[in-house]
Amino acid sequence: MEKNKVRKNLNLSTVEGTFWAVMYGAGESYISALAVFLNFSAFQISFLNSFPQFIGSCFQLLSSIIKNKFNSIRRFVAIVSLIQSIMWLLIIVCILYFPNYTIILLWTCLYFSIASVIGPAWTAWMGYFVPNRLRARYFGKRNRIIGFISFISTFIAGYILDIFENNMIIGFVIIFAIAFLGRLVSAYFLNKKYDFDGNENINLLEYLNSFKNLIADKNKSFYYIFFNSYISFSIMFFGPLFSIYILREMNLGVIVYTINMTLWQIANFSSSNYFGKLCEKIGDYKVLKLSTYTIVFLPVLWIVLYYLNNPFQIIATYIVSILAGICFSAYSLSTFNMIYKISKKEEVIHFAAVGTFLRGFAILLGGILAGLIVESNYIKNIAINLNLIPIHLSMIISVLLRFLSIPILKKINYES
Repeated sequence: MEKNKVRKNLNLSTVEGTFWAVMYGAGESYISALAVFLNFSAFQISFLNSFPQFIGSCFQLLSSIIKNKFNSIRRFVAIVSLIQSIMWLLIIVCILYFPNYTIILLWTCLYFSIASVIGPAWTAWMGYFVPNRLRARYFGKRNRIIGFISFISTFIAGYILDIFENNMIIGFVIIFAIAFLGRLVSAYFLNKKYDFDGNENINLLEYLNSFKNLIADKNKSFYYIFFNSYISFSIMFFGPLFSIYILREMNLGVIVYTINMTLWQIANFSSSNYFGKLCEKIGDYKVLKLSTYTIVFLPVLWIVLYYLNNPFQIIATYIVSILAGICFSAYSLSTFNMIYKISKKEEVIHFAAVGTFLRGFAILLGGILAGLIVESNYIKNIAINLNLIPIHLSMIISVLLRFLSIPILKKINYES
């Protein structure tokens, strides 16, 4: 691709990403908060955060079949993004007229199915026009900008919900309308980018062959996907329950919940440029290794601060959220870059789809188990005897599972 086309695509990709971040900050960040507001149970919230992602990963396997009907990755990604924006108008209708669990679950499944269909094509598209020598630094800079916009939109959305504390439904309608506009503009800029010139006409059979070969070869690609899926599985023993932990168990309120999310995002985007340069300097694998070791022990900190008194407890939640944002910035950037290091350029779309499918299954399994653990009477009795709450036991399991990921991590060192 010509230099001027590459430059234009890089700039447009950053612009569309900023408007995507508006949707994420004002919309996706508050789906769990909506579930807590509607008084869904811990299992229902955990299932709401896991099952739709699995359904989405299944639909992703149909991505290339649908894309081939368009004969253009640009047109395909832009149109599906437009449909995704319209989904936010649909959720507004749902919460106004059908605010029950089944309807919200169906909407979430449909939303993540649409979002996941975009994934492989977008990943291949980005991999095609971002030069290898610029990849780590470019995505570090792009992630920093996107993170900043996510932080702004998340904070504004939380402030809106706080204003409408006595009529939260109106608050959610407003922030989801903002999410709709963000994704709508993002789709517009996606359609302005230069198209992908490569031949990516693949079908479901090729995906199945890729999956079979991945299992048979047991190479670094296999262990990378297994590691990423396993980490996602372990995180689900606490991740989906975070909103319950802050809003119900610790009873810290919407503002503290919002500040924790925004601090996480500030730390995430402000450190991404540093980790982009660090990946170039010492390699993606070493950055991934460092972040993984830290991620292992994060739930322990959340358990400890539960027993602190205010205002120290609130301050402690902010500190841990900042640390988590930094750790996951390093983890996300290094794992994303490694896709292009481990797989060949022409195999990226297969690799991304298979990896997302297995990760979706791991998220589903982890979410279901976490929900069952937290609502189990047996677990509740154990927690009471240990002066804990049920979520704490799920968090302890998460720590143990994360620790067991370290041997898998050693098998994906592409530099060895």
